[in-house]
Amino acid sequence: MNGVRKMRIINFDVRQFNNLKNDQWMLGNNILYKMCLDYPLHNNPEEICAKIWLIGRSYAASIERRTIKKHINDDFYDYVVQEFIKFNHRNNFDKKLKIIKADGFNKQNLERILSLHKELTMFFKKLTGKEKRSLASKYLHFHCQLFPIYDSRAKNSINSIVKGKVEHTKGDEEYENFCNKMLFFYNFIKKETGKTPSLRQIDNYLVVVANNKLNHKYKN
Repeated sequence: MNGVRKMRIINFDVRQFNNLKNDQWMLGNNILYKMCLDYPLHNNPEEICAKIWLIGRSYAASIERRTIKKHINDDFYDYVVQEFIKFNHRNNFDKKLKIIKADGFNKQNLERILSLHKELTMFFKKLTGKEKRSLASKYLHFHCQLFPIYDSRAKNSINSIVKGKVEHTKGDEEYENFCNKMLFFYNFIKKETGKTPSLRQIDNYLVVVANNKLNHKYKN
């Protein structure tokens, strides 16, 4: 991708990263990963409903948080599911996901990642009237772990570690800046440790950074 200004890493504790233990949420996350592995497609209403409901509720990003309210919540889920099936057929959503899965977390694939995330974000916004970039990132991540999980904690943590900005191209601007920093950090960790991290490992580290700041704030 073009337009990336020079970035640099600050405040990164490589020993803390290497010593991260399996987090307490691992079993729950593995259940969500397995659900999306067992039911990866978007043509069955029950499967879509289960995935959008359980991922959204588990990660405090539920689809029913909306400004456009024309249905009660149960009916709204039915509406979302039917619209998702149309969205999949119209946008080749499953096919695009499959292509992304076949590659790695790199500059070339990042363009596809950003493009599909923006498509899903715009789809969710059409249904809810709200920016749903966090839900879109989490929903996509459990289908394909090459999508970085975006939320306020991850954003604030990566911004405290990676300095530099990205000139907006064609993705969702917030997620695009976040993902470029994640890619820079990912490559830095590979170079520093000699190991290829997963995006889940990096997300766990970002959560630890955020929680440490909160604990420090509360203690003072």
